[in-house]
Amino acid sequence: MAPRLTLLTLVLLLLAGDGASSNPKEASYNSTDPESLQEGNKGNISEGDNPNSILHSMDSSNSLTTNSTTNPTIKIRANTTVESTTQPTSQPTTQATTQPTTQPTTQPTTQTPTDPLIQPAAEPSCPGPVISCSGLESQAAETVLEDALIDFSLKLYHAFSDVKKPETNMAFSPFSVASLLSHILLGAGASTKRNLESVLSYPEDAACVHQTLKAFASNGVSSVSQIFHSPDLAIRDSFVNASQSLYGSSPRVLSNDSDVNLKLINTWVAENTNHKITHLLDHLPSDTRLVLLNAIYLSAKWKTTFDPKKTTKLPFYHKNSEIKALMMNSKKYPVAHFNDPTLKARVGRLQLSHNLSFVILMPQSMTHSLEDMEQALNPTVFKAIMRKLEMINFQPTHVTMPLIKLKSNQDMLGIMEKMEFFDFTNELNLCGLTKDPDLQVSAMQHQTVLELRETGVEAAAASVVSVARNLLMFEVQQPFLFLLWEEEHRFPVFMGRVYDPRA
Repeated sequence: MAPRLTLLTLVLLLLAGDGASSNPKEASYNSTDPESLQEGNKGNISEGDNPNSILHSMDSSNSLTTNSTTNPTIKIRANTTVESTTQPTSQPTTQATTQPTTQPTTQPTTQTPTDPLIQPAAEPSCPGPVISCSGLESQAAETVLEDALIDFSLKLYHAFSDVKKPETNMAFSPFSVASLLSHILLGAGASTKRNLESVLSYPEDAACVHQTLKAFASNGVSSVSQIFHSPDLAIRDSFVNASQSLYGSSPRVLSNDSDVNLKLINTWVAENTNHKITHLLDHLPSDTRLVLLNAIYLSAKWKTTFDPKKTTKLPFYHKNSEIKALMMNSKKYPVAHFNDPTLKARVGRLQLSHNLSFVILMPQSMTHSLEDMEQALNPTVFKAIMRKLEMINFQPTHVTMPLIKLKSNQDMLGIMEKMEFFDFTNELNLCGLTKDPDLQVSAMQHQTVLELRETGVEAAAASVVSVARNLLMFEVQQPFLFLLWEEEHRFPVFMGRVYDPRA
């Protein structure tokens, strides 16, 4: 059986408080029959390709693919402590002292803070989502989104690096996380909207980013979003329509049984990651009210495959010691590569199918650490490196790269706080998604699996060595940073680092 390269990633779960029940028509979602939704409302791949069928077709041709999936989720709880504090003290006092004389005048004023009067004031601060853009706006949004995704990816990389133990492997999908947060942004209001735009590096009120993000998924990368909610949580019709139009999914209703809900969500994740993530959540709290998910599935092949017969154990230098790792080898592999003086790094690019490429950044010598290279990596330097890399021709190169299998499970609340986004644990405003004002995120999780094999590409690094003076070489025998690069729209789909390829 052909070996595979696989990458899986994030899930965010939202738990909310009390709210009125919503029952939109069947065209948007069914609020009373969770089981029918489970069968009839599968997550749709944004480009129309089912990851299962993609993988099946590749398996049937015995070609090794790169498979990657990502699932984001957020859990939100309700804050219900407001009403019980004022009623006991104000009512007795008014009744005992002022009822005979003030009742006619005080009654109108005590009714002023009721819903009919407050509601109109709240509407202007939470306008409905914009789902259409002109041709010129969409064109400008592509450039804006390319830059934003790079900026966000590097912020996310540094945040991951800060919370991880030093000199450990990591892998994540910035595109998956950005897709999930953008879906939340669609329903955000007031400060939460502004804060999300800042974290994502989006311009203020840039409505076209949603439509452009949808178009960024390539044939090899499929991004799917889905919302699950409890029967008693009212979802605004405007959000339902925008979610369907921009993210290809209508909200699905959970049941009152936590075990049934857990199975429903894990099944959705499995189906939309080609069963690479089969058990995302171990349990689901009974007060779960809102679940937002994004799944990314990636399937790609090396344009030039490696011969498995040439894979052998070679040294890999890890934490001042030498370990033996299985290495792929090719004497004439097409690689675009150069030395970057700013990062003191060796940079290389290997081509994949579907306008994807595998990019490696590795310290130029053993005297430079990967940590120093990471700290020097900022958006300006990164963009300059990628522009130069695109202009470098591919040349036959002696390549040695390790086989990799990585697993990562990360609490994303700590990551978001590192990025100075605190709304998920403090005051979260999702007024465009629901009328329920008391929401607080209780959990946010990210899961990743990455596998690199001879005929698939998705995590590796390289450096240069020479067998003969006229033969270029690119050899990976020390820790490196990698990214899976989308060439058409110029953004990283996956990023990470490898300190120990055996993990």
